[in-house]
Amino acid sequence: MSVLTKVLVTLLAFMSVALSMLVVAAFSQQQNWKASAEDWQQAAMTAQSQARTVSMNAALDKARALDRQKQDGQRIDDLRSQLASAQSHIAELERAVVESQSKLTVEQGQVTSAGQALALVQADLNREREFSAKLSRRNSELERGNIDLTDRVKELTTNVEMARAQVRALQQQIASMDTTRGIGGLTPATQIPSGVASVEAGVPSVSAPMVPAVAAPIRGEVKSIQGDLASISVGSADGVAHGMTFLIYRRTGEAGRPQYLGTLRITRVEANESAGQIEQSEGDIRVGDQARDEASFAMRG
Repeated sequence: MSVLTKVLVTLLAFMSVALSMLVVAAFSQQQNWKASAEDWQQAAMTAQSQARTVSMNAALDKARALDRQKQDGQRIDDLRSQLASAQSHIAELERAVVESQSKLTVEQGQVTSAGQALALVQADLNREREFSAKLSRRNSELERGNIDLTDRVKELTTNVEMARAQVRALQQQIASMDTTRGIGGLTPATQIPSGVASVEAGVPSVSAPMVPAVAAPIRGEVKSIQGDLASISVGSADGVAHGMTFLIYRRTGEAGRPQYLGTLRITRVEANESAGQIEQSEGDIRVGDQARDEASFAMRG
């Protein structure tokens, strides 16, 4: 066998080995590729499954998002409607507030006017009360003055009647003396004193007629006062008796008009002083005020 043949055989053997190795490598690579392909196919299927899952989840999320969007849109529409209603209600309330403020302003003006009118009425009422009080005091003063004047007139009338009686008695005495002078031969020069109770023997006596005596008012003044107890400067020697009542007054003004202050009922009597309790008080009774028995005020004719 030649060298060339050996070389060729060697080369052929080497090439056979190499080809076998290539075949084995190719087969191995094919198996790896097949496993890889299966793995890739499995991974692709898994990825597709995951993609489908993700797509489904995305679809579900999208559906949920659409639902939420729809609900949110409906909620927004409701809120907008509520906002519109609230704005309308607020506008009505604002109009009502404006009207209330206007009415309140008007009513405040009316209240102010009513207060001013009430103040004027109160002032008029106070003036009327003061005027009524003045009239009452004036009426009381006039009544007391009328009582004093009536009593004074009665005293003067009594004095006049007594004077008239004395004049009549003196006229009768004069007439009797003229008659006696004519009978007894008395001369005109004979003087007879006035008030003689009897004449010479043989001449009848002529006396003045008796006139009923009128009890004079008992007047005094307040000596002391303590609370509702007071004492006056007249007592039993002046005719004061237990249980009598005295009117306490004070003369005021230039005309000296009496102002009634109260009534004193006597509970203790001494010779020149008496005391009692003030039953009615219409003024501030002080020491020096006048007192007069109430019974003398009733003797008006």
